[in-house]
Amino acid sequence: PDITVPKDMTVEATSAAGAVVTYAASATDRVDGSVPVRCDHPSGGTFPLGTTTVTCTAGDKAGNRASRSFEITVRDRVGPGITPPEDMTVEATSADGAVVTYTASASDRVDGPVPVSCEPPSGSTFPLGKATTVTCTAKDKAGNQATATFTVAVEDHTPPRLVLQDLLVEATSGRGAEVTSYPASAVDL
Repeated sequence: PDITVPKDMTVEATSAAGAVVTYAASATDRVDGSVPVRCDHPSGGTFPLGTTTVTCTAGDKAGNRASRSFEITVRDRVGPGITPPEDMTVEATSADGAVVTYTASASDRVDGPVPVSCEPPSGSTFPLGKATTVTCTAKDKAGNQATATFTVAVEDHTPPRLVLQDLLVEATSGRGAEVTSYPASAVDL
């Protein structure tokens, strides 16, 4: 029989197991017409990362057999998906700004959860008055890298705190006493 198989294929991995790949193979014989084809790695099966040679075989009623092969390559070329925090607006806690902590995560279709590094890192002091862009990066075992960003804005909406003191003053006349100064101050973060 004359066997028809697909051209060599390259597909993207969808999990740590590889990828499900479907293909079509057929065979015709000059005498018997269409004959069944059996492949050693069936269509619709999961193919592992790397290259797999698929060999398909067909036979006619006279016992003549033929085989033909093709390759399926499963590769990982997609970087991890990063989940950064939403953009943040935080209240200043000092003239320097505010210490901000956050959590970012990443997951890869093949490797599962992967570490994330962000710059500036969580726990850094972010300056007052401007939005800072934080860039997070993650890399999978295949070397594919992904980045995601979010912003941290530090603002001052807390009013100063007044520091006042009660006074006890001796009356100097029937109308009371003239007070020309008294202690008062204000403290701001």
